[in-house]
Amino acid sequence: MKTENDTNIDGIPRAIYKRRWKILAAMCTSLLLVSIGNTSLNQIIPILARELSLSSLQITWIVEIYPLLFAGLLFTASAVADRYGRKKVMQLGMVGFIISTLYAALAANTGSELILARAVMGISAAMIMPTTLSIIENVFPKKERPRAIAIWTGIAGGGIALGSIATGFLIEHYSWHSVFFFSAGLGLIALLFNQLLTPESRDEKQTPVDVPSGFLSTVALLGIIYGIIEAPSQGITHSSVMAALAIGILAGFMFIRRQFKLEHPMLDMKLFKNPSFSIAALSITLAFFGLMGIFFSISQVFQLVLGLSPLQSSLRLLPIMLIMVISAPLVPTLVKKFGTRWIVSTGLLIMAIGFIVMAQWPTLPSYWQIFGSMAILIVGMSLTMTPSTNMMMSAIPKNRAGMGSAMNDTTRELGGALGIAVLGSILSSAYSDKITQFLTQLPEQVQAVASNSLAGALIAAQKIGPNGMMLANDAKAVWMDALTSAMIIAAIILVVATLAAFKWLPKHKAEVDDENLQPVIEG
Repeated sequence: MKTENDTNIDGIPRAIYKRRWKILAAMCTSLLLVSIGNTSLNQIIPILARELSLSSLQITWIVEIYPLLFAGLLFTASAVADRYGRKKVMQLGMVGFIISTLYAALAANTGSELILARAVMGISAAMIMPTTLSIIENVFPKKERPRAIAIWTGIAGGGIALGSIATGFLIEHYSWHSVFFFSAGLGLIALLFNQLLTPESRDEKQTPVDVPSGFLSTVALLGIIYGIIEAPSQGITHSSVMAALAIGILAGFMFIRRQFKLEHPMLDMKLFKNPSFSIAALSITLAFFGLMGIFFSISQVFQLVLGLSPLQSSLRLLPIMLIMVISAPLVPTLVKKFGTRWIVSTGLLIMAIGFIVMAQWPTLPSYWQIFGSMAILIVGMSLTMTPSTNMMMSAIPKNRAGMGSAMNDTTRELGGALGIAVLGSILSSAYSDKITQFLTQLPEQVQAVASNSLAGALIAAQKIGPNGMMLANDAKAVWMDALTSAMIIAAIILVVATLAAFKWLPKHKAEVDDENLQPVIEG
């Protein structure tokens, strides 16, 4: 005889249904750990470089090894989680993350040891992040799933600011080791919550994991993302960049070709024939293109142009990112009323407007000028990200939720890397071209340092005496002018994306209502 707890609600056991929001809180805590791990290190690199006598090559790999391995292993980790158990893989990743952060805090005294710790963190993050979304997909009924995904999306964006604030506070009051202790503590909390609250789920069809596909997807993403990351500093024609991109593209081609031949592909290429899935992927990519591109720039505005400390900069970002956390859960209601086509298109257009407003900043913008334009951008991103993530997950059978999670996370990583690379390259190139006219009367060594970056110009300005103030002011003005060029390019890209979304996304509200968001389970 069935009890009340044995009955299902939309295929979800009642006992699990009753604690679904607690499970969401556990997933968001796990997601925060990954977000903080991906962004917190940038603020402590100068301290690490000084205290551990790191070389430039070691600094590069300490920063890059985490996002490279994280992005490279997303499809493989998600496929393994679908097959063998999402909770099991997530908890294994959580243990790996905790151990590696404790190792970094307690035992890592050289660059090589920190690189090793960061590598394990990246691998562990690939096991954690996509499984959080897969589990949400499986514990929420179809009517509530869009709102749960919206909250997950808001935390994914807001976690960037939280990580920066926590790191800024810790390095201002304690040693760099405290940053890793903080991550380990958060990981322990998430590990406990997950163990107590989260049910196990897996692909009931026991879809096999294709090892060659896993290898090819890893090589493809490692090569392409490494090339994108290194292109701004090394140059697109540098041998290592060209080799990485060539290997990545070749492996990607082989991966795609193999997917068409498999009965159970790791990524079903037929999904891209669905405009909702394709435009969702494009929208997520461009949303993170804009977000990470502007975060790369805004930190320099706060610290180099306005002279704020890392903690002061992070605190000024908190109200901006809270807008995403607050606005994202409201988006499903708008989607139900107006339809995905209008909401996603409007979101992309609002992001473009945000960049256009940023392009009007004076040399020394006030906080409220920055806040206003960033608020516009973040609202646009919330409108874009929430329905796009839901569209992507809805296009995939529930038993293969890991496939959708991996695709969602991969587009975020690619978009973020492209945003930093493209906007960073435009900014750097425009600055170098325009600053030279102000350096002609300075020694060649000073010219070389000042023309390389705004940070270099400010360091040089401190060493050249009475003319230093003039050089600093000129460099800031030129850099802000270069930032305008980057913002205009970003706005143009987003306007084109707006037109694409409006043309190809579903026209009718009925196509995106909650009632139609249930993934199809093949049987």
